[in-house]
Amino acid sequence: MSRLADKIRQSDDRVVEIIDVPEWDVKIELRSMTALQRSLMQVEWADTEEQSAAVLYQTVLQHCCFDPDTGDQVFNEEDSEWILAEKSAQDVDRVAQACLKVSGLSADSIDESGKDSLGSVEEIQS
Repeated sequence: MSRLADKIRQSDDRVVEIIDVPEWDVKIELRSMTALQRSLMQVEWADTEEQSAAVLYQTVLQHCCFDPDTGDQVFNEEDSEWILAEKSAQDVDRVAQACLKVSGLSADSIDESGKDSLGSVEEIQS
């Protein structure tokens, strides 16, 4: 007889969503972060002196964006510099917000007290 933990481990519970980014003429597969990836991202963001959207966006874009045809990761660390420096803030923000949403970190995931270990999306954007 199988242990319940084994059954849980074998389940595929990560959220996957395909988004169209017409400005870049691409479709991107978004995958929710694992609990460990999300936790490490929150720690990294909280530990930076300047809690900017740039730090948050770099991490979520790297962890959540995949090529829907190959399954390959779209962005790596080297891509973080040019995507934030060269691409439209509106487009990057839209993709990053979608990444946050599939990972359970959208504005509606904040608890009633207005607190989250990462802060609200509105705080992050300012």
